[in-house]
Amino acid sequence: MPAKRNINAAAAVLWASAFLLAALVITQAGNLPVNPAYADMAVEADGYTLITVDSGRGEDADPNELLYVIDSRSEALLVYEVEDARQRLVTLRAVANLPVWFNNARR
Repeated sequence: MPAKRNINAAAAVLWASAFLLAALVITQAGNLPVNPAYADMAVEADGYTLITVDSGRGEDADPNELLYVIDSRSEALLVYEVEDARQRLVTLRAVANLPVWFNNARR
């Protein structure tokens, strides 16, 4: 005949609470926002890669955009900003020589 086990009521309540909390954590983890870091548009052709992203500046309805251009032939990165697309004005913000950049990063 198997031995009878008495479970302390307090221990049973603690175990039930632990399982409930674990279920709530798992449920809430499923509601976490997706990583918002992604390129809005990326295109590659003829040795050029173009990537557009929101710069984080400007109004929510009309944000400023950044255009990253990677020239694989000259190994250069160019960053342009479009502050207002209606004005058709593109401003060069940065130029980087990729081999120099990567060599400095290795140091």
